[in-house]
Amino acid sequence: MGCLDVILKAILIITNVVVLVAGLAMLVLGGIYLNKDFDFYPELADYSTNMETVLIPMMVLGGLLLIVGMIGCIGACTGKAGLLNVYFIVVLIVVVLEVALIILCVVKKDDVRDVAIDAADTLFSEYKDNYVHDNATETMSDENALAVNTFMSVVGCCGLVDGPVYWRKDELVTIGNIKVPPGCCTEWSGENVDDKLVDCSDSMGESYENGCTEEVDSILSEFSVVIIVVVAAVVIFQLLCMCAACYSKKNDMVA
Repeated sequence: MGCLDVILKAILIITNVVVLVAGLAMLVLGGIYLNKDFDFYPELADYSTNMETVLIPMMVLGGLLLIVGMIGCIGACTGKAGLLNVYFIVVLIVVVLEVALIILCVVKKDDVRDVAIDAADTLFSEYKDNYVHDNATETMSDENALAVNTFMSVVGCCGLVDGPVYWRKDELVTIGNIKVPPGCCTEWSGENVDDKLVDCSDSMGESYENGCTEEVDSILSEFSVVIIVVVAAVVIFQLLCMCAACYSKKNDMVA
């Protein structure tokens, strides 16, 4: 066995061991959480909710990764053409899906942005009508008010556009006297408060300067680039694994 054979086989084995372990971990953790068996992890009981819609797909994915990892490991160790063919086809399908994901990130980025901004606009307008202009036809629930504040705190923004100015009641209010929702403040604790409009400088640090539209645009731009780079790197590595599988299969057929 030449040096290239050893290197390619090692790549296949190590890669598929990682895939196998990841799949097994997803199956075990998903099973524990789904069955709410917290004998070994009692701290998880505090977060036990109805999450079947997430756990079941996770376990299915874990099972698929486990099977693919086993096929890849056994195929790499034995050099059996049949197993390597199956492994090659599965990885090829995954590569095609990942390329499709890259294309979607490029093509659909603006659509994702519009959906997020439209959803935020509805809640932000409701918050503004209730607590800034006091002309709302319906009272905003505490849950929706908390959602607006949490969104701003997580994203690091204030108001839908233009920063704190968005919450100004009228043009006569100077920028320094504008009260904003607590989620605009850098040191907000994350809890719902009785005062829906506050002066951040009192006890919550400073207010974020940018509007949420600008911050979401920035995050989506950075996130889409990260996804494209990571997926492209994974695709290149998977293509290397496919080449290694083909080479191993060829050597087995020659032998």
